[in-house]
Amino acid sequence: MTLSINVSTVPTIKDGSPTGDTLLKALQDLVPTLRERAAEAEASGRIPEATITNLVEIGAFRAVVPERFGGLELPFPYIPQIFRILGRGCSSTSWCMGFLVYHNFQFAHFPLKAQEEVWGTRGFSMAPGQVMPSGKAVQVDGGYRISGRWGYATGIFHGDWMLLSAPTERHDGDTEMRRFFIPVDHFTILDTWDVVAMTATGSHDVEIESEFVPAHRSILVSELREMRAEGLSHNAGPLWRVPLLSFMVLGCVGPFVGAAEALLEIVTDVMKTKVGAYSGEKQKGLMSQHIRIARSAVQLDAIVRLWEGHIEEMWDEIRLGLTPSRERRAEVRAVASHVAHACFEIIDELSRCVGSRSFYADNPIQRFHRDMSSLSTHALFEEDHLANLYGATRLGLDLPKHAMI
Repeated sequence: MTLSINVSTVPTIKDGSPTGDTLLKALQDLVPTLRERAAEAEASGRIPEATITNLVEIGAFRAVVPERFGGLELPFPYIPQIFRILGRGCSSTSWCMGFLVYHNFQFAHFPLKAQEEVWGTRGFSMAPGQVMPSGKAVQVDGGYRISGRWGYATGIFHGDWMLLSAPTERHDGDTEMRRFFIPVDHFTILDTWDVVAMTATGSHDVEIESEFVPAHRSILVSELREMRAEGLSHNAGPLWRVPLLSFMVLGCVGPFVGAAEALLEIVTDVMKTKVGAYSGEKQKGLMSQHIRIARSAVQLDAIVRLWEGHIEEMWDEIRLGLTPSRERRAEVRAVASHVAHACFEIIDELSRCVGSRSFYADNPIQRFHRDMSSLSTHALFEEDHLANLYGATRLGLDLPKHAMI
């Protein structure tokens, strides 16, 4: 595991793959372009089509697709780095496109017929996905009938399928929680994403009325989360044995890491030439600025080593054929939350040390700051709840049956 503050470098993966290394290098080469397009993305409320074309050509959306469908099926440690490197260029692009890459992982758990349907044509999907259940589904002959409204459909303008969960009434009258996927163009997109940060993710609400979903496009949420789903009988590689929530949170904290690295680079460059407005002092010569830059660099180094260490340790465990315990999964969620908030503290400090010009509309510093300030409030990074779960395990207490770990 390595970290370089110079973001022209590509992270080193233990036991790396040439294909994975090539992908990360191509993504890093795209970072300057992503920074140039960030204002356009924010103004339009969606990721530029040119960026999506770049990512398709690079092969990013194939990263988490089985090899037998023409995918890369990369070792898990590469996946969080995709979020991280994209985050060095544009936070919205990192979050939105990172999830469209990641959600291919979920399709590997669905029945074989579903996998063939999703990947059989172009070899990857670009599927928005909602985590929190909503709406309602009813079991009918041959499948399910579903209706309702779901929030935060990140990437909906760029999607082919939409992944969602809903409480489902079975034939026998009992209710179970199921995961479904439905063509994006069957939904009505509601204009709800009126925000001041992460604008380009286009995370609008969606709704659908009385849609029939064939049985093969659904699995139990419990089987997805506990790695018992039918589709895994067709996907034997270790990648598919990473727990769902661990896979997700270790990746989706990557935008924080990338943004912190980007700001450390940008602010360091500013400090080399900045002169104090009232003092006339060159900031490059001030001990206070030396300390601030050094402290930020060392803290970021420690954060990244913590993050990458847990990624590698979980991957090693999986490759040994072990199943991470619930306690381990609770720890991973707490670590991801800590990484997110610790990175934002660095981002906040670096943004303020530049002065008021960092908040000019044409300055990328303010966009990184706004985006990460907003993203730090996401439920996935809720510090108190996740620390409570992890702390309970360290005290020998049982976790709630439905804890999101």
